Amino acid sequence: MLISGASVAGPAVAYWLRRYGYRPTVIEMAPALRGGGFAVDFRGSASLTVLERMGVLDEIRRHRTGGSPMSFIDEREREIAALPPEFAGGEVELLRSDLSHILYERSLYGHGHGRADGPEDRATEPLPAKGGEAGAPLVEYVFGDSIASLTEMADGVHVTFERGAPRTFDLVIGADGLHSTVRRLAFGPEEEFVSHLGYYIAGWDLPAKSRDFGSRPVGYNEPGRFISAGRTARRADEPGYAGETFCVFASDELTYDRRDTESRRS
Repeated sequence: MLISGASVAGPAVAYWLRRYGYRPTVIEMAPALRGGGFAVDFRGSASLTVLERMGVLDEIRRHRTGGSPMSFIDEREREIAALPPEFAGGEVELLRSDLSHILYERSLYGHGHGRADGPEDRATEPLPAKGGEAGAPLVEYVFGDSIASLTEMADGVHVTFERGAPRTFDLVIGADGLHSTVRRLAFGPEEEFVSHLGYYIAGWDLPAKSRDFGSRPVGYNEPGRFISAGRTARRADEPGYAGETFCVFASDELTYDRRDTESRRS
């Protein structure tokens, strides 16, 4: 089985398939597990039960961030409202990058495998398709490649890749996000399935010499646009961290190359 995408959904699906005796392959267009992203919140017994059954709940709790307090200001920078950290943190909150690493390693080795403590120790290179040997990965990860075409055949799905050799799989699963390549190749152009709701979001880290926003992010909102900026508690001890910005703004649908960084910035 082939899974497209190695962020959160892909490794989670790979874990459950591997647990039930399958040998999935996960393909990811990035050269390694992606860093960055904002926090992920888990709320309610259903999500916590799934994490517990996967054997990752305790580790997720060890990486919990606890949320961050936030102030809202008006156009004169007067505080008009404040939210406690519990409002946004859920029952368990952690960084998306930490969640991705935890699920990735759990999918590879299953229960009882210790996770490396530092990013330099985390294996992110393409792995051979192995399963069953002591200490060997149980899922194949292929980084730096993407699906180019899908052809349904009598004996499975014939897949060609942008870089690798063609292969045939019993099943192809799209876990590759809003702008899914699998959905486009299997069902048709994205515009037939994605409806623009009139808003975009954007986020980035602040440069080192930014204004000091104090101990909590500050948010400003007016019809059609929202921005928050400042240091969050979950990343306060990160070297070189000066804070982050999060924006939501109303806009007609924009046309740009989502794979090109400069195109997205402009």
